[in-house]
Amino acid sequence: MQKKHSKYVRNDVDMKICFIVGAFPKMKCGVGDYTYKLAEEFAKQGNEVHIITSNKADKNSKLLNIHNIVKEWDFSDFKVILKEIKQIKPDAVNVQYPSNEYKSAFMLSILPLMIKIKTRCIVTATVHEYDYDTFSIQRKLRLYLNFAKLDKIIVAEKIFIDKIKQIVPKAEIIYIPISSNIPRSQITHKQKEELLEKYTLKDKKVISYFGFARPSKGIEYILKCIPKLTEDVKLLYIGSLDEKNEYEKSLLDLIDNLNIKDKVIITGLFDNEEDVANLLQISDLCVLPFTEGVQTRNGSFLAAYNQKIPVITTSIDKKDNNGIYYVEPKNQELLLKKIKEVLKNTEEIEREVLTWELVWKKYMESFNRGSK
Repeated sequence: MQKKHSKYVRNDVDMKICFIVGAFPKMKCGVGDYTYKLAEEFAKQGNEVHIITSNKADKNSKLLNIHNIVKEWDFSDFKVILKEIKQIKPDAVNVQYPSNEYKSAFMLSILPLMIKIKTRCIVTATVHEYDYDTFSIQRKLRLYLNFAKLDKIIVAEKIFIDKIKQIVPKAEIIYIPISSNIPRSQITHKQKEELLEKYTLKDKKVISYFGFARPSKGIEYILKCIPKLTEDVKLLYIGSLDEKNEYEKSLLDLIDNLNIKDKVIITGLFDNEEDVANLLQISDLCVLPFTEGVQTRNGSFLAAYNQKIPVITTSIDKKDNNGIYYVEPKNQELLLKKIKEVLKNTEEIEREVLTWELVWKKYMESFNRGSK
């Protein structure tokens, strides 16, 4: 592919890629974290990578060109984004959906088409969430405008393919599984002992939870199990709970009402992904009781899956396999029973890890097939 030149030029690159994403580290967003990991892999593989994102995002990066230029994600930013893309002159543009920053901006519905018209480069989108059944006719029309002229649509769940084709029957859709933002822990036995000591978990059975606190995560189901477990069980909550947030405050109140404050350790947030991996690895069991069932795109599940520990999560049809145990969503009694069973016989489990390099290769395949 012929290299394109601009004020951002670097002559040794394979491709010049531009990602558009609503949030980017250090903003709190799973899609932003995913885009950061993916973009870094592109850069490591010799590509020139540009990120167009919110002005709230951190601009510091050794590998990436961060353009934190977007204020509102509405038509006031429309020309700003297009101008920046024309200056970058990318070989391919990828738009990441969804983002809380996008709100309900109509501008995003026509942005891919306008990028296509103005630059003639490959334009794709990655869809991480897609609740088609709840969409209004107006929303479906906007999605058609958004998706119809894309060269490829990349989805994080296979079930999205048929749903998107209901709106855009001729769309070329590719499923690319998500890799975890959290690597496999390389913690030594000595470091493990030190962490257990630090968090007062020595000689305890440790249940871990990792992830942002949202109603769909079902955290209250774990908390309600804790008083009914043996005295030596503690919950390691890898994350933060803020009293200013209504849902998070309800969890803090539940901890108080259940009288389990001495059994719940809230670590706070970590900038270093290895710290999260190590805390998951020192636990005997990770519990992730999603209220709608686990999905393959759930980052917290992938993080726990990457470690050598048993994981209990939720599904209505999946069967226990290779240290992953499933219970019916919102079933308090079954969750408690399964936790008791697994804690009796915890062990290290080897699982194959999906790497970001593999994800990058699949993205490159989608870009290299050319455009319409």
